[in-house]
This record gives sequence, C-alpha cells and structure tokens, in this order.
Amino acid sequence: MNIKTFLYLMAGVFLCVSLLSGTSPKEVPKRGRVTVYPNRLLNWNDFMKVDLIRGKSTINAICLSSCEVEILDIIRDKEHVELAINAKINLQKELTQVTHDFLARSDQTKKKQVLHHENGHFIIAQIIGYRIVRDVNGFKFDPKRYKYQLNDIIRNNFKDWKRLDSQYDAQTTKPTNKEMQDRWDRFLQSEMTALTKEVYH
Repeated sequence: MNIKTFLYLMAGVFLCVSLLSGTSPKEVPKRGRVTVYPNRLLNWNDFMKVDLIRGKSTINAICLSSCEVEILDIIRDKEHVELAINAKINLQKELTQVTHDFLARSDQTKKKQVLHHENGHFIIAQIIGYRIVRDVNGFKFDPKRYKYQLNDIIRNNFKDWKRLDSQYDAQTTKPTNKEMQDRWDRFLQSEMTALTKEVYH
C-alpha cells in the first residue's frame, strides 16, 4: 500500500467514524447532498509548493482529498430508518502539493496538462461522494445497526475510490497517454452528470 492510498483510507475512515453521531443541523434537506470545497476546478494556488513530494524528484504534483460523511437526519418508520446524509469532499491543502522545480522548468502546456490530470483526482473524489449519497438515499436501514450499515456503504465506496485512483494514474501517466486521458475525461464527465441527476432530481 503506497502513502497516497494509506492517507486516503486513514483520512476517510477517521472522518467518517467521527461524524456518524447523528447530529441534526438547523436545516434538513429532503434527501442527501454532496458539498465540495473548493467547488471549482483547482489551480496551482491550491497546491502547496514543496521541494520534493514523498522524497522523490520524479513526482511533479499530487492531489489528495477527504470524504466526510455527516448524518443530517434520521427518518424512522415502524421497521426501518432512512438517513439523509451530507458527503463533504474537501481538498487536503497541506497534502496537495507541487514541486518548485516543476513549476520553474515546465512550459505552460506541460503545467496545464499536469494540472488537468490532478483535477481528475479531485473529480474522482467527488464521484465517490455522490455514489455514497446515491447508495444511502432510500436505503432501508436497521434501526439498531444503521451506523454499521452506513460504514459498510462508505467502506465499499472507498475501495472503489482506491481502485479508480490507481487505474487513472496507471492508464494516463505511466507513461503519459493523452488518448487515455481523453477517455478518462469523458468517463468522469459522464459519471458526474449521471450521478448528479440521480441524487438531485
């Protein structure tokens, strides 16, 4: 397991467990929702400038996000409960990095290409948030086990997160492959469009 995967899992598990307390906010949406920070494409100002990433001169940039799941409301009936959740996708500013050397020596085309690729990782994190909300919306939870069941949904989606991130890097950057990047761009856009409609409409 590499450091990136470890950080994803540790951040996700810690944040999800810590937020499964079922606190109720002042306003409760009818269904689950996804919030993203920052809610835009990333730019180089979102990256911490460092000399080395993971001690390697071969890594130009890295983008890491967390997914926090917060229970907004518990809707109870005779036999089951349903949950309204907020999946919060946050860029991890201190762990999202670019090297000084890369920014200094690379031309605008290369910098644009790498930034575009890193935005793909940020979009994958958002897709996972939408999938978690989709899987929770309308699910009939056991009143005594809903926190465990929710954790299972989160854990399964986090496995997909790890897999998608690994495939994305392997197919687009080892070596750099513009055709595969274009294919991933189309997939990510299609998946985001479908999930947004499924969650909010």
